[in-house]
Amino acid sequence: SSAIFARPFPFRGVSIMRIAIQLAISVTAQVISEQHAIIATAEHGLMKPRDVKVHPASLELWVGNMADHGVTILKMTDAETVDGTMRLRDRAYYHYMPNMSALTFSADGRTMTTCMESQNNYSHTHRDNNFMGPTIYETCPCDGGYGRGPGGKNSSCTANAEGCSQLTVNKEGETCDATKEACWVIHSDMLHEGPLCMGIAHEDKAVTEGGLHQGMNMSDTVVWFNEGLNEHLMRFDFLSMHGVESLDHRTANIRRYWDVKLPRLESVPGHMVIGGEAGHASLLYIADPAQGRVLAVDPKSGQFSRSALCVPAECFPAHEEYEEGTCVDGYCSKGACMNEDGYGCHHIITETADSFEYELWNCTAQMVLSTEIPRPSGIAYAWGHVFVGDFSSGKIFILNRQTGAVVQQYDTGTGAGLAGLDISAGSDKANLYFVNMNTNETGVVQFPKPASIPEPPTVAAPACNAQGDMSRPRFNETHGPGYNDPMIIHPAFGKDCTSKGATRYVRTDNGGQELEDGYQPGTVPADDQGEVWTREKLMECDMRTDCERYTGPGAMNADAILMAGYLCHPCIPDPCGAYGPCSDLFHLGKPGFSCANADAYTVAPTTTAPAGEEGNSTTAAAGNDTTSVQATIGASSAGAAGVALALALALRAAW
Repeated sequence: SSAIFARPFPFRGVSIMRIAIQLAISVTAQVISEQHAIIATAEHGLMKPRDVKVHPASLELWVGNMADHGVTILKMTDAETVDGTMRLRDRAYYHYMPNMSALTFSADGRTMTTCMESQNNYSHTHRDNNFMGPTIYETCPCDGGYGRGPGGKNSSCTANAEGCSQLTVNKEGETCDATKEACWVIHSDMLHEGPLCMGIAHEDKAVTEGGLHQGMNMSDTVVWFNEGLNEHLMRFDFLSMHGVESLDHRTANIRRYWDVKLPRLESVPGHMVIGGEAGHASLLYIADPAQGRVLAVDPKSGQFSRSALCVPAECFPAHEEYEEGTCVDGYCSKGACMNEDGYGCHHIITETADSFEYELWNCTAQMVLSTEIPRPSGIAYAWGHVFVGDFSSGKIFILNRQTGAVVQQYDTGTGAGLAGLDISAGSDKANLYFVNMNTNETGVVQFPKPASIPEPPTVAAPACNAQGDMSRPRFNETHGPGYNDPMIIHPAFGKDCTSKGATRYVRTDNGGQELEDGYQPGTVPADDQGEVWTREKLMECDMRTDCERYTGPGAMNADAILMAGYLCHPCIPDPCGAYGPCSDLFHLGKPGFSCANADAYTVAPTTTAPAGEEGNSTTAAAGNDTTSVQATIGASSAGAAGVALALALALRAAW
């Protein structure tokens, strides 16, 4: 028999903005009289919120906003009282946080990883190129901002520990005072094999071994990923996590479980959570709104099949052997690209290094836990039960993890749009937090521990004995001197120096070979003796405007502009918004930017978008707000985006 939860505890205090008390009868499950508190609304900065997570170290609530492409932090004094907010967003939000679906913390709050329903079109200013995936930030609380613990990027997180390193910066790239100015936190890595993400979950102390990976690694940077373009379950291990000091993407392990199909329902997250009790193996629980299912997957299961990356040269659009139509949206299934196992291959990859691992896995142990919920979206776990939010009704269903039976329902009273859930459980009671993306609300229900904890289900794997194919493409990329320079593509790539008399160009990464085309990554104007132009002279050149626009062809790839260190360029959105235009501070040796109307830039501009779109409309924020400090998460310490381009942009150049 299933354990039935007792009535939730009533809330108290004047901070409760609304109390909803409802009573209903159900034949299949007990629907109890519940009390819940709505603790935050649009007035707190919520803009189409799709996920909520409790920060493990600070106990703040971090709410992921789809329309604002960022995070609202709710500073909590208790379970239902908000005492101030803080807004976080990336300076290059259009690449690192567009259309956010979900976020997840490591067990101690050392890192936060974000998940975006995006195909990387830079707020609809460029064509989709599907160079998109999870972004990871170091988020240990430190001196009023966020960063890393005293032991470095791999150290555990204790809030405000002595010797911690704050990575929060202002727009100029200097250490920020969040009480006085708009701030950003620096991203520490990004991988790009997963566009249109609908859900994400961190796995604590995960082990990576087998397949193309040599040896065994226990990593604290493993996330599971609901990838909506190809509709698969994926697993990303950042392994070393390059940190803010470099853009080294050579080590990562990515697995695509192509036998776990997760159809995408546009704008409706399919959240996931890893849950289990001591003494039992944890399972990955996945909400599948498109098919009305809740899945249970054994994260330790599966067999390596082969490389997910294409091996034949004709499967890469940048190669001469490529035939038009062989690949669509990064997936290749024609001719030699189609494998005998019935699946093709992928040609988009973060790093063209022989040490980079991108794999296909199958034979995954999985089962359907429930089909009783019309549109399961939010999901959380505690005490042997799976809590699932129904996007269509605003109800929360509590499932017995062993049988999948609905043991209770809660009606949040918020109606359609119920999305992310999270639970903060103690020894005898827990707080269940939720967000509704249609009403812009965050709420909480508190309930006691159930009388008993169900056993875990048995999730069996199919019989598979296939031998893995170790074949993989060889890039022969040596990554020599200059590879870890913060600006991987020379900033000359974003400049048009014709009006300044440039007629001769050289490559900086191949002994000064002269080239006719000045618009290639790594190509720099030079004088008659072959000496490259100085930084000061280069900054006097005009900006290039031949952008690869959404509406037509062009030579300027936006990812390459970020790789060249630009935050301000005609080919990418302006981070100053209504306070712009912005200007990069290259010439001053600073890794940030300035705004034309600097005096008015007291908080980061707010960017809004219609539901389900990566918007590009920008509205000016108000002046100083003493009760709500607004901040933003940003690019690396050199102002360069943490991306490494695929095959066509594998060339490296030092300044």
